[in-house]
Amino acid sequence: MLTSYLACTKFRYFIWGVTSSTATVALTLVVIAVISGTTLASGINDAGKFLTAANDTTPPTSCVTSSVGSAEALVSNLFAAINTAKCELTNASQWPADFADEALSEGLQKYDFVIVGAGTAGSVVASRLTENPRIKVLLLEAGGDPPIESEIFTMSSTLHHSAYTWTDFGEPNPNCCQGMQQRRCYWPRGKMLGGSSSMSGSIFLLGNKEDFDRWRLLGCNKWSWEEMKFLYEKALKASQHEVVDKPVGAIVLNHFDPLEQHKELAQLVFNASSELGLRYISNLADGTSVGYTDAIPANIEKGRRMSVAKTYLGQVSRSRPNLHVIKNALVTKILFSSDNSRAMGVEFILRNRHRLKAAATSEVLVAAGAINSPKLLLQSGIGPSEHLKALNIKQVADLPVGNNLHDHGMLPLILRFESEFSVPPSMGEPQSVADYFLRQIGPLAASISIMGFINTNTSSSSQYPDLHLVSHTIVPTGNADSFKFLQLRDEIVAGISRAAGNQSLLQIYGSLLRPSSRGKVRLRSADPQAPPLIYNNYASERADQLTLLRNVRFVQRMCTTAAFRNYGLQLLHVPIEECDQLPYDSDDYWICYIKYLYIGAWHPVGTCRMGADTDSHAVVDQRLRVRGVDRLRVVDASIMPEISSGNTNGPTTLIAEKATIMIEDDWKTKLA
Repeated sequence: MLTSYLACTKFRYFIWGVTSSTATVALTLVVIAVISGTTLASGINDAGKFLTAANDTTPPTSCVTSSVGSAEALVSNLFAAINTAKCELTNASQWPADFADEALSEGLQKYDFVIVGAGTAGSVVASRLTENPRIKVLLLEAGGDPPIESEIFTMSSTLHHSAYTWTDFGEPNPNCCQGMQQRRCYWPRGKMLGGSSSMSGSIFLLGNKEDFDRWRLLGCNKWSWEEMKFLYEKALKASQHEVVDKPVGAIVLNHFDPLEQHKELAQLVFNASSELGLRYISNLADGTSVGYTDAIPANIEKGRRMSVAKTYLGQVSRSRPNLHVIKNALVTKILFSSDNSRAMGVEFILRNRHRLKAAATSEVLVAAGAINSPKLLLQSGIGPSEHLKALNIKQVADLPVGNNLHDHGMLPLILRFESEFSVPPSMGEPQSVADYFLRQIGPLAASISIMGFINTNTSSSSQYPDLHLVSHTIVPTGNADSFKFLQLRDEIVAGISRAAGNQSLLQIYGSLLRPSSRGKVRLRSADPQAPPLIYNNYASERADQLTLLRNVRFVQRMCTTAAFRNYGLQLLHVPIEECDQLPYDSDDYWICYIKYLYIGAWHPVGTCRMGADTDSHAVVDQRLRVRGVDRLRVVDASIMPEISSGNTNGPTTLIAEKATIMIEDDWKTKLA
């Protein structure tokens, strides 16, 4: 540790003394070489070639050979520090050790609880339960440790279509996603420790007080805003009072460090929203309400992602022998007693070749997320009887598993600047790369994150918003990479670039906070390794289409403000052949636009809905126990009866906190 610190200190002193842009580029070549696994010799060679070419017009036959040793020492320190920086980001000790080899060689013991999925919910529950040394927990995760791109949260979109992602597409839907690749909605989810929280924007929002009032009206009277606030504050206190010898899982929240260019954009948006009568929200600890803000809490620290898989699970796992984590373990079935009355354990495939079983003496806890949790229940015989019968799956319980799928969705609107505007440096520029790896600052450590929460119902003065607007990225002209995140078809991206001309662009994403449309998850086949059928049904309800239309009209109102007019900001006309057959800016035109560009926000919830005992639509009761089956519980965003008003990772964390209290209470006699 001391050696690494000294090397890093010497390296930073060396770099801060260098002001040449060519030196920065050379450094970046070395950094990229090390990160990508290229040999140090190759990195040195590439950097040397660049520096020589930049400073000498005559190609040399060899580099300077004379030296008294000091320069060589500096170069050695340079590479030592770069390697240290990489190792700090990819240090395996920040994640739990893999128990897989022991399981294969020695077999698996019986555990009190077997948890399926090490995403947000699974990580929290495993961490909290094992605070009691008498409780033995096995946590099974289908993926492995997150890659370095996950640590640099601004690079999370590069994980799409990778081995770290469940890459699925929704079934064709004529109401949405027609502008996406394959004309189908893309459904990426994290397949690694942390799940989707290891590739999300790291935003942590509690939602609105009325979200939980609505849950109570739906029969979930044990879930209140006051309870969620209590759990939130409790988790935050844990981070402030960490005991070194007995670490405790905690939420790590900070605000993003804004770039100067981001501050300029934020002021522009705040000025425009103020002209429309919207207040500035300085603190979201009391939930989302109508207004605009850039004070966004997130699971980050010094430019690094701080998912609960790290701060709850990773930081405690190596000091708890009662917690075993097995990675690359795909759970394929829940095992039941001979009379199907209670869950006994699970069956899983380890590393794509070993079939194992794990027994749970207390409960099986399913925390695989709003797509994979219902999929596992269906595979195990819990779900709609007609669906299970069609696939010849033996029924254990007839429940509406997979129904009630919904998501905020996301409608991008693109605006063009007619006047010059400060554009943030690209994340891929050499200076940006050097800034991040040396000091964790710059574009790779920053986020624009200007959020608006809007009530578009003009007849209501409620502080309960129905739209979430995110003023996201200033897009340099011609940079089509900025649209890869949206997974748009090539011809649409090309049309945007043509319409942009030589001007920079501003993207504003609008999301429905209270969507009416509902979809479902079903099995494609009885093969547990087959991808699920996802019927997202975005914008299938007229009410959702009309709210999105009001979103468009609101952004157009922003364009009439003095703040926006000062920069000549206007909506870009995105060429879409079908929509262009209609009068531009008519309601019908924008409904057509919604059909093409309303896509997923990747906040799926609701598929194992929680409800009262009398609720025929509920899969789990208020204690998250699967109805009709003992010793089986679902703990993740799938239990939400209705989605929260904002990014869902925060409420999922608190759902897991509350679930743990319930589990401990239910089993206090046995586990005392």
